[in-house]
Amino acid sequence: MGAFEVTLPVRFGQVDCAGIMYYPRFFENFHAVFEDMFGERLGKPYVTLLSERRLGLPMVRLETDFRKAFRFGDPMRLVLDVTRIGRTSVTFRYRGFNGGQSEPSVQALGTVALIDLDTFASVPFPPDIRAVLDDLLVR
Repeated sequence: MGAFEVTLPVRFGQVDCAGIMYYPRFFENFHAVFEDMFGERLGKPYVTLLSERRLGLPMVRLETDFRKAFRFGDPMRLVLDVTRIGRTSVTFRYRGFNGGQSEPSVQALGTVALIDLDTFASVPFPPDIRAVLDDLLVR
């Protein structure tokens, strides 16, 4: 399968007074594509990881490069893949392209740790989650 991709429009409520997408809204979109990917690839909504399996994936590091602005109505094509998988953590790469552009307008590397939500201790990836991550890994 490889990278996971969705296209979201830049909405009116996501832009600031300068008419460009306000930077915190990028992180909301990144998390939306993260949730959608897990829902699609695991076959159950992301919330089931939290509520039924009691597994959480809190962000522990986030680096972002903003290269070009997005404006209201622009199509934001978000591509999610994985650059590193550890025993209890993984680094996701988020790339936001304006429509069909070949170079990303925004790129982020976000590292999350898998934790048990009852103890907040790090835990190793179960086989089904590890398989999803392996499929997203950039080789």
